[in-house]
Amino acid sequence: MHGLLIANEDREARDRLADVFADDDIQVETTDSVVNGLEGILNKTIQVVVLGGDFDETHVAKFVPLLKKCNRNLSIILISDEISITLLRRIRKEGIFYHALKPAGEEGWEEIKQAVHCAFKTYDARQSEPRITQSKEVFMNRVKTVLTSLSLVLMAVPAFAADTTKTYTSGILVLMFVGFCALLVVMQLIPAVRQLFLLTKDAAKKSKYSDSAVTVKKQ
Repeated sequence: MHGLLIANEDREARDRLADVFADDDIQVETTDSVVNGLEGILNKTIQVVVLGGDFDETHVAKFVPLLKKCNRNLSIILISDEISITLLRRIRKEGIFYHALKPAGEEGWEEIKQAVHCAFKTYDARQSEPRITQSKEVFMNRVKTVLTSLSLVLMAVPAFAADTTKTYTSGILVLMFVGFCALLVVMQLIPAVRQLFLLTKDAAKKSKYSDSAVTVKKQ
């Protein structure tokens, strides 16, 4: 289950935001300070953090990188009206996922809800990156094996053909040898092609999540 931490000194504001996710399959925790939720962030039971309230720019600039060190895939959403463009650019470079203004109506709450759901999708996609990278390595090893086998075939066939022409008047043995080598190459290509298909499918799914994140940010 996805875990969401809502940190805001304003109890009414954080309770109102928690109500937005009442019907969703999300474990929501509320606190007046994100420090109280560090254990969940470290244990990765919390994947998205929503920071709201009044911020000291110096503290925010230092705090965001610290949270990312606890979990590099953590998605952080900042809700604030009073924040300088310089600070916003800085924390975005540090990896903040989204910045939203304080909700003034239902549309504002819906914007934050969409941002949170998109953040969970992005988090899941980031978590799957090591598995995709490992699959790519396996695929490349298979390709190297196939190319090596093919090179051996290309080197062996001329020598074998030259030898057999001295002994046999027929090229049947040469054809059988080439056919057998081709069969070996095909047998190695089948799992490689299957792996490529799975990688393409995972990449398409990841691209879909990224597009969703961009769409939310544009809104």
